[in-house]
Amino acid sequence: MYTNSDASSVVESMKLATAQLGEIEFFEDTLIYFASGIIGFENCRRFVVINSSEYEPFRWLFTIDGKDFGLPVLNPHEISSEFYNGLPRRLTKRLLASEDTLEALCIVNLNGNGGNATINLKSPIIIDKESKIGEQLILESDKLPLAHPIW
Repeated sequence: MYTNSDASSVVESMKLATAQLGEIEFFEDTLIYFASGIIGFENCRRFVVINSSEYEPFRWLFTIDGKDFGLPVLNPHEISSEFYNGLPRRLTKRLLASEDTLEALCIVNLNGNGGNATINLKSPIIIDKESKIGEQLILESDKLPLAHPIW
């Protein structure tokens, strides 16, 4: 357990066994809550985003709700400058105006088209880092593909 200098603030450390990274430790206050889960895992509501220097620039989105799975994710702006052009204007404004509090991540398929890694730009995950709330969107734009090549 980690305690900071403020005696009223106690942050529990948690451990999770993962197939991808082995056992990882994270703090309870880093959990992200998804009211509707994510596509294919609607019953999983609590997730944690893990950085691993071994997989940079990729990160991992793990659930802690009893399922043993993690999804590689990536900031879509690192791959496609077109990402913001395909978003609804109101969302683009929110993301760009609040880069410190809102973050967009997209799920990566490491064995995508022809064995090449692809990123799903059509269904980004938006995380509010202050409220610890996440949501996966399904965008209507034809500009954003389900399987955009990464390399």
